Amino acid sequence: MPSRLEINFQRLLARCETMAGDKDRGDWRLEKYVCALQDKIAELKKAPSPPTDENMTEYNKKVEFLKGLIQAEKLSSPSEKAQAGQLLAPAKSATLPDHTKSSALTSTSKEIHLKAESRYTNEMRKELLGEDDSSPVENGIRHRRKHDEMGSSTEDLDAVLQHHNSMQEKLAEDMLSLTRSLKHNTVVAGNIIQDDNRKLEDTLKLADTNYDKLKVESERLEAHTKRACNWWLWGALAAVCMTFLWMILFIRLFPKRS
Repeated sequence: MPSRLEINFQRLLARCETMAGDKDRGDWRLEKYVCALQDKIAELKKAPSPPTDENMTEYNKKVEFLKGLIQAEKLSSPSEKAQAGQLLAPAKSATLPDHTKSSALTSTSKEIHLKAESRYTNEMRKELLGEDDSSPVENGIRHRRKHDEMGSSTEDLDAVLQHHNSMQEKLAEDMLSLTRSLKHNTVVAGNIIQDDNRKLEDTLKLADTNYDKLKVESERLEAHTKRACNWWLWGALAAVCMTFLWMILFIRLFPKRS
């Protein structure tokens, strides 16, 4: 249940949105009301039961949108107003009481933004075409008298729009080309990485195989070395034994003469 202060804030916010949506009247009170909204937001933050964070964020967005709209209205050039209007970020509709929701004059930020953009576009078009809203009849006569001049201005506007369209198409083509190039480079890099991984796996397998073979050959060499040492040992023993027996036999056959 919103507090009394929040309900008053919502009512004033709805009133400001209504006045901003009907900006053709040029109501000077809107700026004062927006300043009052900023003061009430500060009061809501300090209130014993402040609104939820979501509602406070939404309130701040709507107030900032209204401030930006007022600043855009103060600009002198319609082109500057149009640029400022494009930078405005409309907020969603805040949660309002039931009796306020039923008001047919309540305008959302999005609707106000669309109306402002349409108004700025019309002003910029009138400035380019040299129209004046002060005297419609006189403007109609001037329009008929200067049909060729206005036609030339219209052609200039069409040329500007066509130039912008061509620039946007060229930019889109460049972005597509860059995307294709990036995709191709990514695919090539992926293939190179996969090839390197396969070569690394083959190298590891070959290293394991060579290690196993080296281990087997080392064992065979060790066994062969041990077997060769045994043969030499037995040969040496046999030679010693034969020499000893030959000496005994020699002593027997040729005794010492006395």
